[in-house]
Amino acid sequence: MEVKNVMSGRVIYCTTRDTIRCAISKMYAYNIGAVLVVDDVGTPVGIFTERDLVRVVAEGISLDTPLVKLAQKELIKAAPNESILMAVQKMIEHNVRHLPVVEGNRAVGMLSIRDALRSLIALEAAYP
Repeated sequence: MEVKNVMSGRVIYCTTRDTIRCAISKMYAYNIGAVLVVDDVGTPVGIFTERDLVRVVAEGISLDTPLVKLAQKELIKAAPNESILMAVQKMIEHNVRHLPVVEGNRAVGMLSIRDALRSLIALEAAYP
């Protein structure tokens, strides 16, 4: 099974110039655990997650801080035609729960660990 068959096609994002407050507002509004961070031309450059929010609160970082200061330096991502098993392996290796699905320089979806596990459970149930 490929990532494109499991991912959410809805990509919620903020730009590098937007603040932490933007990411939190979108996470709340869309009931999601991560927001993609894109540059001025829409290229994915980072991700802001629930774990980042915990760090922000614990370290007393202002919610008005631009996301460029917090976005991950190395964005771990998946390709649409990548297998779910490969994507899950990346998640485990890099200790992440969300992978932007990128084709070329554009995000085409987001894969959460929950999405991946649901697909693997369904696959196991279909072929015990």
